[in-house]
Amino acid sequence: MKRVNLIVITACATATLLLSATTRAGEIEPSHIASPDVYRVLAENGELRVIRATWMPGQKDVMHSHPGLAAYSLTDCTFRIYKPDGTSVEKSFKAHDGARVKGPTKKHAFENITDKPCETLLVERK
Repeated sequence: MKRVNLIVITACATATLLLSATTRAGEIEPSHIASPDVYRVLAENGELRVIRATWMPGQKDVMHSHPGLAAYSLTDCTFRIYKPDGTSVEKSFKAHDGARVKGPTKKHAFENITDKPCETLLVERK
């Protein structure tokens, strides 16, 4: 299992470094500052931050943003993403279904709408 985690972290870190978007997501607080109860920093250096995000059933985090990142779902999860204007969209991810690589994200909040914890590994640019 440790080997799989190392491979996932390495793959996510590599993908994050290859992102072409270098702009910051604005003046909005990053996830690990806005909701430290959800986003736990596992490691960081001058360029990257590795975060384990855990949302308990029904938990909604605080509005936040992300710089360019790669995300890898550790558990199955159905969730709702809220935009600043109050609109939302429902999505779901399957555990270990590959990494998603994104440029900087706009302000949003995440709510776990399942009856089990949602866990995701994030590798973010700083």
